[in-house]
Amino acid sequence: MASGGGGGGVGGGGGASKYLTDLPSRGLFSSTVFSSNPGGLRVYLCDHETSPPDDQLIKTNQTNILIRSLTLNKQKAESGSKDVKGKATTENAKGKRAAESPIDGKGSAKKANSVSNPRTAFQDGSSSRTPQKDFQHLTVERLRSILKERGLPTKGRKDELVARLRADKVAREAQRKEE
Repeated sequence: MASGGGGGGVGGGGGASKYLTDLPSRGLFSSTVFSSNPGGLRVYLCDHETSPPDDQLIKTNQTNILIRSLTLNKQKAESGSKDVKGKATTENAKGKRAAESPIDGKGSAKKANSVSNPRTAFQDGSSSRTPQKDFQHLTVERLRSILKERGLPTKGRKDELVARLRADKVAREAQRKEE
């Protein structure tokens, strides 16, 4: 090893600093004083200016990373829907397989009902025509908007929101029967 002493290193102690003694540096990166908190996080300080040069141009994207990710995914999905082969390859890459469709090109009646029902059933604000399990297919955002319309609390997990809507539905039906 190319260390200067008999293995003492900086400050006479061991650790990683003994390997840094003969290396060129622009300042001290490690304290020579032992920490009062052994095993804790070590703090490194630089004695020189660390800001970038004036001629260096730094560009940052101020858009939230979640929004950027969603936008990129949406763009990928749109480009994939234009090219059927591209869409099939992205689905296979995710580990999902395409759903089997009948030869005549029509989906099953059960699937068509479950897809169309949640949207049409809640447009007028009443859910009396909707089976209870349709609440489960709605997004949390949609469930919260329905709860808000009915003056119910909107906080909680999805299953709590669904339970609240189901309880409200039962209460409304019981109230209608009494009238």
